[in-house]
Amino acid sequence: MAQDYPLEELSPRAFEQMTIAVCEEVFGPGLEAFGAGPDGGREATFRGLIRWGTEPDDPNVWDGYTVIQAKQREHHSVDPANNLSWLLKQIDAELEKWLDMSSTRASVPDHLLFVTNARISSAPGAGIDRLTAHLAKWLDNPASGDPRVTLRKRGLRQIRVWHRDKVNSLLTAHGSVRNGFRALLTVGDLLERLTQISDTLRPDELHPFLHTHAGAALSAERWVHFQEAGGSDRESVEQIVIDLKTTDEDATESTVLSEIFTRSSAVLKPMMADRVERPHVVITGRAGSGKSTITKFVTQAFRSQFAAEESLPPTARHVREATEAAFRGLGTDGPTGRRWPVLIRLTDFAAAIGPSGDLMLLRFLADTISRRADIDIKPNVLKRWLTSWPSIIILDGLDEVTALEVRPRVLDAITYFVEDLENSNADLLCIVTTRPSSDAERFMPERFRQLNLTSLDRETAERYGRMVTQRRLADDPDRRDPLLASLERQFSLSTMQRLMKTPLQVLIMTIILERVGTLPSDRYQLYSQYFDTMYTREAGKPTTLAPLLASQNHAIIYLHETVGRVLHIKAETSGGEKSVMPRGQMRELLDARLTELEHDTDRLRTQIGDRIMQAATERLVLLVPAEDDGFAFEVRSLQELMAARSLVKTNDANLRTRLIALAPSPHWRATWVFMAGYVFSNGTDEQREMIVHIVENVDIGETWPGWLSPIGPELAAALLDDGLATQTPKWLRRLVQVALRALTGPAPRNMQAFADGLTAAASADSTTRSLIRNTLIQALSGTPRASHTARFLLAMTKLDAGISQAALRDATEPILSRTSETFDCLGTVLEDHISSLPEPGDAVVALRPLLDALNFYHAPPFGSGEVGVTLVHNDTVTDNSTAQLIDDPHTAALLEVLIASLPLESWRVPHGVSVIYERGAGRRPVSDQLD
Repeated sequence: MAQDYPLEELSPRAFEQMTIAVCEEVFGPGLEAFGAGPDGGREATFRGLIRWGTEPDDPNVWDGYTVIQAKQREHHSVDPANNLSWLLKQIDAELEKWLDMSSTRASVPDHLLFVTNARISSAPGAGIDRLTAHLAKWLDNPASGDPRVTLRKRGLRQIRVWHRDKVNSLLTAHGSVRNGFRALLTVGDLLERLTQISDTLRPDELHPFLHTHAGAALSAERWVHFQEAGGSDRESVEQIVIDLKTTDEDATESTVLSEIFTRSSAVLKPMMADRVERPHVVITGRAGSGKSTITKFVTQAFRSQFAAEESLPPTARHVREATEAAFRGLGTDGPTGRRWPVLIRLTDFAAAIGPSGDLMLLRFLADTISRRADIDIKPNVLKRWLTSWPSIIILDGLDEVTALEVRPRVLDAITYFVEDLENSNADLLCIVTTRPSSDAERFMPERFRQLNLTSLDRETAERYGRMVTQRRLADDPDRRDPLLASLERQFSLSTMQRLMKTPLQVLIMTIILERVGTLPSDRYQLYSQYFDTMYTREAGKPTTLAPLLASQNHAIIYLHETVGRVLHIKAETSGGEKSVMPRGQMRELLDARLTELEHDTDRLRTQIGDRIMQAATERLVLLVPAEDDGFAFEVRSLQELMAARSLVKTNDANLRTRLIALAPSPHWRATWVFMAGYVFSNGTDEQREMIVHIVENVDIGETWPGWLSPIGPELAAALLDDGLATQTPKWLRRLVQVALRALTGPAPRNMQAFADGLTAAASADSTTRSLIRNTLIQALSGTPRASHTARFLLAMTKLDAGISQAALRDATEPILSRTSETFDCLGTVLEDHISSLPEPGDAVVALRPLLDALNFYHAPPFGSGEVGVTLVHNDTVTDNSTAQLIDDPHTAALLEVLIASLPLESWRVPHGVSVIYERGAGRRPVSDQLD
């Protein structure tokens, strides 16, 4: 997508100057500017030939006297129709003056060019088409009814308008113009100043440039987009951020901002005598939980602090002041340490590293700067800076790097990056974000502390609901005020409280409540009804697209669902490439569907297809234009929803096959739960029974070693968390029983997910609540593994009323003290117990390859017994290769017996092997099993 420059940041005079500078670049020598003061309706004039085409013989030329006028809208609207109305009034006023015979203006020009910052729609029949038709009529409009006096008869031959998108493209093409206006400088422009830097540059010489970089980024990179919310298309992040509550491995509650700001205030150099243990942070959160928003705000907070003593342009200064005001509203002082911040999308890095590459993260940063600055920045220059000045490096979206061949390389690159800077004694704070489905990795547990974003509590959800409504509908009190009143009435409903779990879900709820007036009962219906609401809204607008949405809803809905499925399959193996569907492929899918619907003629199918594709160039409900002339979903959860709706539309036998095939995959987990949600919302009791039966028995089959790494309890917890069976006790209690298997099987890899699911189930009725609570309390006095799990779940679910925290500690501390040993190598621990097998000699031979591989893994305990598994870097052993060894039936059978023979206190060993297997096998593509 083209760069959108903040043209409103320019003063009226600067906007005129920018207009003249751009025209001079486009038209060439001969432009005459009129400067400040009365200009007779002219910012500049040009006499000569203007070629609008690129070919020398292009007939689209102006030859003669051309007048250029600038029309800047001080408060730019995000509504293209509103912009068009404003622009037409501005142009009409100017043309009336040119038409007025008594005007003191100079002679009427041959051509008029208006340059504006207003964005108008390019949809057929909308903004640009209406503007073109309007201008054409003006040429022959008579003055005061006198047909002898028209603009055309007075000499005006043509009128053009450069609207916002055109101005943006010209500014991008003509960097020399852009560089003259500080408000328009992008980070890439500022990086051009690195041409003064040599490989021998000292860090203190780099410092001033990086201050400038931070200040510019404050203006350009602060936006959070709300295009799908029905309101303004973007908001500055400090206006809509909320501090999110977290729990750590000890189930200690905090907030993400306080954790990061407190951690950042310390000196994190590893060679400090009083060093901070595990200085870095992994933030896990479900889809829509606000990970990207909070990390964007954290980056902005550190940029504000980093540039605090610098002289900033007005917009950056305003953002810094607004950020400081946000700190006060959030009840935090903000960061106290001046760290240089960098925010990296890991999908971009994954796409650059590829499945067979060996690109280091530091090189990626250097290469990125080099491409944008058109100079060669050496990695050692950046490394010298990072080792000389405190920094915070934020790596966002590890969960979106799913390809089996690429993900380990990305993890290795992050590991090397952190270790290399720590070995250089850098004062580094690294933050990684991911979804809970990736929790099993416990990324670098000896260096990273894990913070799990919890579901929004009622107070926070209500506050966010009010805030986002006020921001989204700030300019529309007739919609805003009734919605706020409705929200107040709805907040106390149990349905509302079950669904107010993430900022995205709260936002969607406000949209549905405004349009429909009632709320769905589970997460699938929430997202699905959101799509329906957005579809109905677009179909009800007085636009040329509305009749198409109404008449071709089957084809358009099918297109959304199929594109969602295809893109999610692609994302499974894409190696980090963004999920974008090329225009040609989407057209093929559309044509195939129109053919299936048996439209009468090829011509009719082509016409309908052309109209739908043309509509998609601006927006087609949830599908939006993306880079490289493609299309994508702006929100990943909506892609997963559409994939689920596509996959579930088949016969029961195929549906069962698909559900079983997708069940082990973290990549498909959210889609799997959406598929189950569809069945519970729209299916029969027989189909609901099929879902529950799969959950109960998925670990018994031969396709996945449920004895080692069970997935049934995880699926049950996810379904409970989504509220699917809340109103149906028959299936609710069966799902609860499956989820509680986590107390007798391997310990959950994601405690928070289980806690969320059990909490949601406990809210259904008192019987279910008592069942869950009593089972957890009984487990406190059970095996070390069961006690460990129960302690955390009781604390997280808040179901331990009547049991003191001291009693919980007393029940677990003796067990923890007996099991606090650190296992150097998993393979060694297992081999020490092989003598208990019937034929230990043969078992050692058969298990040797696996034992050798497991000796590259360590399972150190940390945080009251939590376990992380660390792979010692080598060139031969990977999680997938280790999982492949376990896939051998003979090896698996021996391993199962060996694990069963371990002492109860050694439960961390099978837990570690379970984590390794899930990390390796769980990332294997499974979409080839979809018919």
